[in-house]
Amino acid sequence: EVDIVCIETPPSTHKFFVMEAIKKNMGIICEKPLALNLREAKLMTKTVKKKKLFACVNHQLRFYPNIVKMKQLLDKKYLGKINYISINHHTDMIDEKNDDSWWFNGKLAGGQLYALGSHLIDLIQFLNGKIRRLTSYQGNFTKMKKFKKMIWKKKIDTYFAMICEFSNGSLGTINTSCITNVDNGLNIIVSGEKRTLKLVNFENLFLYDSNGLKKNISVIDKLKPRKVIGLNPWRTSLVYYLKHINLAFKTKKNFFGASFEDGLETQKILKNVFISSKEKKFKKI
Repeated sequence: EVDIVCIETPPSTHKFFVMEAIKKNMGIICEKPLALNLREAKLMTKTVKKKKLFACVNHQLRFYPNIVKMKQLLDKKYLGKINYISINHHTDMIDEKNDDSWWFNGKLAGGQLYALGSHLIDLIQFLNGKIRRLTSYQGNFTKMKKFKKMIWKKKIDTYFAMICEFSNGSLGTINTSCITNVDNGLNIIVSGEKRTLKLVNFENLFLYDSNGLKKNISVIDKLKPRKVIGLNPWRTSLVYYLKHINLAFKTKKNFFGASFEDGLETQKILKNVFISSKEKKFKKI
């Protein structure tokens, strides 16, 4: 009697549960990143496509009201030709009390790149198209080392930065960490030849014209006052996304979330970021 299953387990288990759901012809909502590695992501995506099942990845940031507004303006070419897009997200949300979590194990797709970076990589491609070239760096910085020394010996990344070039010729950057000792939220700048968009800490969206005049075009998050749901933008975004999934699943049309194909594209970028950061090709000055 189950129509759709939500897989909220660690990435290392996604393949097993996704394949089980496929056997039962269930719709699938899979947590990010889609898989433990690119090979598993390819298999899952190919099998879902062959069976023609509804399947999506939990990249809920696409559905936060201000992100929806940004996407609408970009689709209308309102900013003109895009010069670059910059995404920053810095928090102190690493949980050292839960030191046996998959998050602290790089072999299980733990760390900042896979756990949060997968969200930001999906988002930057959602807003500005496919990435064709990139370079990156990962850092293993500590937060409360004197209390939990063993955690940091696992060398999971707590910071990563990426600079990329998109298929449309514009540039992009992602910069994120979880040990900043302050929650700075999601911040985005999209620079166009005619206008610029600036999102500040999720909630404030500004539009700047060619003369630098600022206009507040923020969209109110109507779920913010709700208990539990409104605790933070990640939660309200998830509820918006789930409502969209419910409608799209029933009508079998107009789905704007992250498909398994999108998840596979993100997985390819994750692999390339990982490889690029390990090469550490810095030019000596």
